Amino acid sequence: MKTTLTLARWLGPWADAKHAPDVAITDDSVDGIRVRLFHPPNQTRRVFLLAQGLHYAGADDPRLDRFCRILAAAGHLVIAPYIPAYLALTPNAQAKREFMTALDAVPRWTDQRPSVFSISMGSLLAFHAAAERPDRIERLIVWGGYSNFTEMMRFCLTGEIEGGRKTTRDPLNQAAILINLAHLIGNPDPEALQTSWRRFIEATWGRPELKVGTEYIAIAERMAATLPEPLRHHFLLGVGARPNSAPWALEALSRFDVRDLDPSHYLPRIRCRVDLVHGVDDDVVPFEHAHALAKQLPTSQVHVTGLYGHTGVSKPSISMMTRELATMIRVLLAMR
Repeated sequence: MKTTLTLARWLGPWADAKHAPDVAITDDSVDGIRVRLFHPPNQTRRVFLLAQGLHYAGADDPRLDRFCRILAAAGHLVIAPYIPAYLALTPNAQAKREFMTALDAVPRWTDQRPSVFSISMGSLLAFHAAAERPDRIERLIVWGGYSNFTEMMRFCLTGEIEGGRKTTRDPLNQAAILINLAHLIGNPDPEALQTSWRRFIEATWGRPELKVGTEYIAIAERMAATLPEPLRHHFLLGVGARPNSAPWALEALSRFDVRDLDPSHYLPRIRCRVDLVHGVDDDVVPFEHAHALAKQLPTSQVHVTGLYGHTGVSKPSISMMTRELATMIRVLLAMR
């Protein structure tokens, strides 16, 4: 009960997202992979191995740091590896091997089997690990996971969802997609483009006010002015600051090899319990992906909620909070 109350205190819509509990933190490394451990104040209730989303900061991102602290304050040991390929914003087969290295190292920190908690694109790492090491994993909690990489990327570029629904997308993510397509767009210096797009990402991610309006375009224009002329046009297209940028990016996406990023290879072999948590207003991975995953995961439970978006707690109305309270309790119970 105490664990659930602690989670509710810090993760409910009434919580102040600028504050986090104070817990002990240590750092380690495994085969060159940095690992951060968030320690519970007393006896360890459960061990969570975190499969990070695609983010250059990993557990240094204040939002993820806060979340890990909350889990630790609730009595859990949280093991957060910094996956190099995901820090570089380039998901690939190597990322899956990097995460497996961290999973295989868990016995050096605890004798408990971990539950894997994945965030967004970290779901690929979680599904791969659960399929390849079924005896090493207790269960999966998949937050905002994806079922089809290409469909997710199309949504990030257009806001359109397979089946016809259209909703709000996060425009700041387009640059991350283009980092992975830089070698397919015909620019003579793809590495320089990748560097410039990463600079834009570091300047804009974590600033929700930039998701609306055109201020992010003004930031891009200022950055473009510092680039050599041959890079400027592609840089601005890549961040969505020029007309017709989505069709241009979609054409490159159609030639991108997604086989290593397809989770469907692993789903039939997963036997542990899987909780699929998804925000109904997720602006990066539409909630339809949770239902698509559930069809391929017979041991799964789906929790679609209006209280959480892709990057944190939403501020619901009183009527929504009443409707969503039962879902929130189920989500918190899955994490206790």
